[in-house]
Amino acid sequence: MIAPVEDQASSLRRLLGGSALRSALFIGGDAGIGQTALVAATADAMARRGHSVLVVDAQPQMRSGAGWFGLFPRGDLAEALSGQRRLDEVLLHASGGVTWVPAARLGPAGPLPAPAPGAAPAAGRALSELASRFDCVLIDVPSDRVDRWWPAAAQAGTVLLGSTDAQRSVTAAYSALKMLALEVGQQRYLWWMARAADANAAQSAWRKVAQTARRFLQVQVEYAGAVPADPMVPRAERLHRPLADVFPGSRAAAAGAALAGQLDVPMLLPGSPADAWCALLLGEAALDGVPAQNARGRDGTDATVRLSSLDASHGPSHNPSPTGSPDRTALVSR
Repeated sequence: MIAPVEDQASSLRRLLGGSALRSALFIGGDAGIGQTALVAATADAMARRGHSVLVVDAQPQMRSGAGWFGLFPRGDLAEALSGQRRLDEVLLHASGGVTWVPAARLGPAGPLPAPAPGAAPAAGRALSELASRFDCVLIDVPSDRVDRWWPAAAQAGTVLLGSTDAQRSVTAAYSALKMLALEVGQQRYLWWMARAADANAAQSAWRKVAQTARRFLQVQVEYAGAVPADPMVPRAERLHRPLADVFPGSRAAAAGAALAGQLDVPMLLPGSPADAWCALLLGEAALDGVPAQNARGRDGTDATVRLSSLDASHGPSHNPSPTGSPDRTALVSR
């Protein structure tokens, strides 16, 4: 009998110990910028690179990826982890080989549904099964729910923030970044520009954000690139198919493939594979005194930024010193 070929993740675990997992948390600036479309394109590109991909869909149902592929949710990941449903009941299998799971009711810093009898063993079984089936997870989170997902941001390999060049969109995404900087500290933050008509203008807008974040939050925000407005995206959605399947030459599909190349780096985590998934999906307890709907920084200042100004009117943030190793913030550019 021929022994199965050992994959890269298993090889890393065997040689170094711990769990190798590709993970990214997407947080959009505001609704309608195309974040879920980018997540779908990136997930499809990761699957084409040979990975088993799960998208944890924390968007409200009206903005969910399930609608893109014509899928009908039967439950939420929170219900599987609390023992109310079996994991297979809530997983949705889209064309192209990517699995989606609704998770609007789940948030590591928020409450789970009331546990059913035997919930702890059920959660352990679900996490172990996720670890055995998937080596890549992308989490799609709206910016107004970042307060529930900051523990996951601390565990994810990469945090991606997106906005258009409109002031409102940039402000919303920067608000999310400020909260993450206060709670998480240093991380690998990438910023992508949505609906970019001009690549140079998009990069200029990101550069102002990066300068402000470095000055007031003491975090580095690198550039993930520009995602152009693409009329092929809504056409693919109407067909309920991956963009690269039906319009392989589209600009948005190319952006997803380029982003997948940047994210295709396994992060070695301590403990068992199930431990890695537990940390990512259930996170840690919220810090003392942090309300569930904290829309302001710990220093009481509004988490906003104006691209037109980098003066002291923005006010410095009194966040803790960044943590994490410098190699997590190495320059990533396109």
